[in-house]
Order: sequence, then C-alpha cells, then structure tokens
Amino acid sequence: MKVGIERTLEWFEKAVPTPNAKSVAVQLGVHFEEVAEMLVALGLPHLELLAVSQDLKQGNYTEFLEHSLKNESVRIDVLDAIGDQIVTGVGSAHMIGLDVVKALDEINRSNFTKFDKDENPLKDENGKIMKGEFYEAPDLTPFI
Repeated sequence: MKVGIERTLEWFEKAVPTPNAKSVAVQLGVHFEEVAEMLVALGLPHLELLAVSQDLKQGNYTEFLEHSLKNESVRIDVLDAIGDQIVTGVGSAHMIGLDVVKALDEINRSNFTKFDKDENPLKDENGKIMKGEFYEAPDLTPFI
C-alpha cells in the first residue's frame, strides 16, 4: 500500500478522477479553509482568508482560474507555491514538535473511510467529499 503523499494523491485520483475548473476552485477553497482553521487555532486573524475560501468553494472564480491556469508561467508559479507550502508545512510541524509524517498516514487512513461501501466518494453540492456512515476521524494524539 502507498503511504504519505503518494497515498494522498491516490485518494484524490479516486475521489476526483477527472478534475475540472470547478473542482480546482473547490479544492483551493478547501485548502485555504484549512489554513484559516490553523489561524483560528492559533488565535490569529483569519476572516479575509475564510471569505476567499468560501468564494472559491462556491465556484465564484471558476472561469478566472480556468483561463489563468492555461498560462504555463502561472502553472509553474502555482506549482512552486504548492511545493513551498508542503515544505513550510513540514517545517512548521517540525518546529512545533509534531510528527507530520505519521500524522499524514493517519489522516489518509481516515480520509479513505469517507467513501461508501463500494469505495465511491460521497460529495456535497460543491463537490467536497463528505463524511459518510463509514467515516472514522483521525486519531492524531500519538503525533503531538
């Protein structure tokens, strides 16, 4: 079985086998929502980022993203930013003393429980994967 980031990619390939502009917008919105949740946990300002997150999840920037992401230079800049976010996320976890490597495996295990009994993803009206009857929350306690 794949582990780490390869397992995460496997989940997304199953959950959204053919991404489109709307799924890109939704995923970016979910990504920014997670960053806003970290800011909330730390007691830092987050409302503007949360507003952008909601707009993206509602598909408000779909056409803009579709047009922008056709540009190779934009795609390179976005890939660089995503790569840097992964690196700085791992670095942040390390600085705080969190075992993000093992935590990611536990989060992946939990995410795969969001599929139904036939291993199909359950989605809301915006395309976000929902927690179904088989969902098991991740236990991150051992990694803090």
